[in-house]
Amino acid sequence: MKTSKKLSSFLLEIFVEEMPARLVNDIESQLKNNFSKELENNSIIYEKVSSYSTPRRLIIHIEGLEKKQKDSNEFVVGPPKKISIDEDGILLKPGNAFLDRYSIKRKQIEIITKNNSEFIGAKVRSVGIKTKDFLSQATIRCISSIKNRKFMKWGDSSFQFIRPIRNIFALFDSEFTKIKIETIKNENKIFGHRFYSNKGKKIPTINAYFKFLRDSYVLINFEDRRRSILTQIESIEKKNSFYVQIDQNLLNHVANLTEFPNVLCGNFEKEFLKIPKEVNMSVMKNHQKYFPTFKDKHYRQLDSSFVFVGGSSFINNKTVILGNEKVIRARLNDAKFFYEEDLTSGLVKLEEKLATTTFIDGVGSYREKSSRIHSICLELIKNLSLKKSINTKDLAIACKIIKSDLSSQMVNEFPELQGIMGNYYFKKENKIIAEIIEQHYLPKSRNDLLPNNELAMIVSVADKIDTIASCFALGLIPTGSSDPYALRRNSIGIIRIIEKLGQNLDLYKVLNFSMNELEKNSKIKIMSENRQKALSFLNERIKNYFVDKGFKINIINSVMNISLESRDIISMSNIANLLKENQNNKDFVNAIEGYKRLKNIVKQNTTMDINPKLFTIKDEIKLYEQFEIIKSQFTNESIRKSPKKTLTGILNITPFLSNFFENVLVMDKNEKIKNNRISLLTKIKDLISRFANLSEI
Repeated sequence: MKTSKKLSSFLLEIFVEEMPARLVNDIESQLKNNFSKELENNSIIYEKVSSYSTPRRLIIHIEGLEKKQKDSNEFVVGPPKKISIDEDGILLKPGNAFLDRYSIKRKQIEIITKNNSEFIGAKVRSVGIKTKDFLSQATIRCISSIKNRKFMKWGDSSFQFIRPIRNIFALFDSEFTKIKIETIKNENKIFGHRFYSNKGKKIPTINAYFKFLRDSYVLINFEDRRRSILTQIESIEKKNSFYVQIDQNLLNHVANLTEFPNVLCGNFEKEFLKIPKEVNMSVMKNHQKYFPTFKDKHYRQLDSSFVFVGGSSFINNKTVILGNEKVIRARLNDAKFFYEEDLTSGLVKLEEKLATTTFIDGVGSYREKSSRIHSICLELIKNLSLKKSINTKDLAIACKIIKSDLSSQMVNEFPELQGIMGNYYFKKENKIIAEIIEQHYLPKSRNDLLPNNELAMIVSVADKIDTIASCFALGLIPTGSSDPYALRRNSIGIIRIIEKLGQNLDLYKVLNFSMNELEKNSKIKIMSENRQKALSFLNERIKNYFVDKGFKINIINSVMNISLESRDIISMSNIANLLKENQNNKDFVNAIEGYKRLKNIVKQNTTMDINPKLFTIKDEIKLYEQFEIIKSQFTNESIRKSPKKTLTGILNITPFLSNFFENVLVMDKNEKIKNNRISLLTKIKDLISRFANLSEI
């Protein structure tokens, strides 16, 4: 009876100094991907690659490995024959180099023909290497291939990593594997939780490794640490009769702060609840990595307790809680002082400091930005026909003080509270303006809430447009990995707000107006190249937005690759929906085919002078008459307000176009008649192209 062959396993632990919590998962993911690629690229058979991580270690576990890779035979093509073998059959230098490289003999060489040229070649037998030896070298490549901008060097080593590596431990089955990276230690020594087992232990097997870590209070699985934290929080909630709002980003962060989470609860004085809730929450969440607690399950009324994740259950819990209470008390005292001082100053006084506060070097101060925002707002109101519904007095005041809280002590200390504090500081004077100050920063993320009143929406769009214009004017263009001024987020915010307003607005026109305002009120001269880059950037964001909304790329290209040099989100969205609804309609399919034929005939023709008297054939006369009838349906106004009517015009002219192609010879011998017909077709093509580029569908 045959026994099944036992497969092998490989284990790697990279033991490091504490890694930043926000980077742990990414580094782990990169390491796993690197190993998977190495195995696949080198045809190493395996069953599963698993990865784990904590702030102090990165772990790879590969199962189902052959101990030795299979031998293989392959035919290898070498250099051309003419440079490898002379006329007498004697090998030249390239030929000998080929023999040496593959350890083959002269008699194994064959001559083959490839692409009408002769080459030397040979059947080469590759001996499979030991998997353990392969993994020893592959590990070095996998670790070295991890990328991050925050890497560092340590000691005398030139090797870089996110934090100093203190030991590399590897086992192939129960055999210790050597991994040599410069001067980094490579020992059979594993450490448990820093406060439980500070002495290294020799590990004989892979199973023994996992058992030792479990027994040493190390949870290597990120999801296990998350679940442990949530379970402990639920227990604390029941015990204290309060509610904890789980912020998933915060939960992910604290799960990577420790190897064995110990969730505790602390308190602060109730007097701090008098300051704005957002301030207390910002101190707890953003600065201390605590979970705020609430008296109600809707998370409206803040409580004076907080929940936090301790790094160890081996230190006295009371000591840890008292230490954290002391820290947060100091932070809240500072916040309370800043709040009271700012209230005394007021936003109008704080606005004076904006004159000396630089927005971006080269485009002036925040006071100058506020002035530009006001000008852009007025232009937006004019284009959106909102004059009757907008209080221009409130608008002028709002724009003047919109950035004033940036001069406050509170926002200086807690930048994430910009806008929010402005609301609190001005709500007694004017609640509407106060809300505008806070809401003009919305949306703060791709799926965040939008401003809830028209004036706040207008100011928000103006602010974001000015930021985009300013950055492109200075050549501060986002790259694939860098967008320090959040221009992508600002662009999507503009698009979403305009869509919510539900009114037609040419974003190209507004962006150009913003750049003109920048030139008018500063010494900067914007290069035409940068203007075009700004428009292209906005165009790409619009395209991505439609992709996210579920439109197919052919529909998106059809509404974007049009002859009109404008970008009206509402109009484009309406047309895209119409094309989507009609793409299987027989008449529409015929219209698409007709347009493609039309476009192919006129090609790059730009001459459009038509002499109706030269039309003599019935079908060209009827086509011309239909063209004259539908022209009015293709004005900017008609396309924006009545896209269905415009599409109907395309469908109506399609049969006439088909009859024309069927019965009229475009390329007539008479040059005048030929040109007249091409001009008519060009006009029809350009007319339809104002609505959509049907050749993209």
